[in-house]
Amino acid sequence: MVSHEEIDSPPFFSHGIVELTDRSTDFVVISLVSAVMAAIFITDALTSLDIAVAVLYVLVIMIAMRSFSAQGIGLLTLACTCLTLAAFFNSHDNLLCAAFARCLVSLVAIAIAGWLAVTTKQFSDRLQAQLKLLAQTHDAIIVCTIDGSISGWNLGAHTLYGWSEGEAKNRKCWDLLNTRSSTPLPVIKDELLTNGYWEGELMETTRTGKEVIILSRWSLYKDSSGRPQAILASNNDITDERRAEEALHRSQTELAHVSRLTMLGELGTSIAHEVNQPLAAITTNAEAALRWLRRTEPDLNEAQAAMERVSSNARRACEVILRIRAWTRKSIPKYELLDIEAVLTDSLTLLDREIYHHRVNIIRYAEGRSLHVSGDPVQLQQVVINLIMNGMQAIEFADGRTRDIHVRTRHRDQTIVVEIEDSGSGIGEENKAILFDAFFTTKENGMGIGLCICRSIIEAHGGAIWGECKEKQGATFSFTLPALTQIPET
Repeated sequence: MVSHEEIDSPPFFSHGIVELTDRSTDFVVISLVSAVMAAIFITDALTSLDIAVAVLYVLVIMIAMRSFSAQGIGLLTLACTCLTLAAFFNSHDNLLCAAFARCLVSLVAIAIAGWLAVTTKQFSDRLQAQLKLLAQTHDAIIVCTIDGSISGWNLGAHTLYGWSEGEAKNRKCWDLLNTRSSTPLPVIKDELLTNGYWEGELMETTRTGKEVIILSRWSLYKDSSGRPQAILASNNDITDERRAEEALHRSQTELAHVSRLTMLGELGTSIAHEVNQPLAAITTNAEAALRWLRRTEPDLNEAQAAMERVSSNARRACEVILRIRAWTRKSIPKYELLDIEAVLTDSLTLLDREIYHHRVNIIRYAEGRSLHVSGDPVQLQQVVINLIMNGMQAIEFADGRTRDIHVRTRHRDQTIVVEIEDSGSGIGEENKAILFDAFFTTKENGMGIGLCICRSIIEAHGGAIWGECKEKQGATFSFTLPALTQIPET
């Protein structure tokens, strides 16, 4: 890596990226150009020096380059050519002489100098025009040396951060803006030096103390020998966008919470059954244990076995309560390693009573191997339960059909696919495009948020969800989740 001491700011950045050349013909420059031209002409016309005096007109062109326009330089070159010829013919009548050769040398030098000056000026004007446009961009453009010293600062940076160009130049960018990132700045700089480019989000502070989230794009400038010279950063304030995303995420989380509470109301019978079953078993086994202990000769082995069953059913009841509490709690999603088959099993356990009540057969298909994903178990259970509940309710309106729901899981490419197919009445083709829109429902008392919540959950997990519906032939809802190919050690 090149050391900071070896790197200087590139020449064209040394005056600031927005400094433009003043193209007005300054009176002092015009006076100087006129005086030098007059002096050269007098010397060339009235003296008999054996040198090409007119070559000195090249100096006049060089003096005029900064203040004259390209057209002005062209006219000045023409004037120098005319003065050279006038001086020669004023003092010489014979073309076949050494003075004529010197005149030709001078004319060639003037012509070359004029052409180079015009070309350079035109290129400079184009560059300055581009810099003017760059200066007016709403993006904050900052140019720094490799060690972070600011050498360029445009109007967009002034508007965003509050410091003017004069106040910001030569100060350390990271210190001035209090730059923070989830990736350490030395790591960012190493990546920039390796790849020549870096893009990411930064947290920075303006002059007023306001914290802003910045989408920053860094490009590395190198000299002709490939040595790093400067960093060009283009920054955009995305604070409002990120806050809007966070607000949307909070709204989706709250809506998902409401959806879960609504679903729990529908699952009340199943939940009561799930809790009552282990409680009834606890009562039965506790009474049995007491009977074994009240015998004339207590049977401790039988009593112990009964108490173990009491303990087992108590744990089962606790798990049901914990599962219900997790469903009713409004909390930040917690992603963990999950086996999708375990998620399906837990979901069907909660639905056990509903499945019995609707007289539906659940037919499961699996590849026979563990299908692991990273996700929030409560949210993924919500998706599965919602889709299966929809399927059972659709079957209620499909008299004379088989009452089957097929649940399939398989590995496809780098994803896990879950399919839930019902034999219900299906959904018309005209509704296929709006299945997942908020408040769309075909149920008489439906809220129309279930499938919308399912989509937001699956997309937040990096997957996709869709429905394949054929009228009067049932429906299949499928979703994918990124598969974990390498299971982390626990």
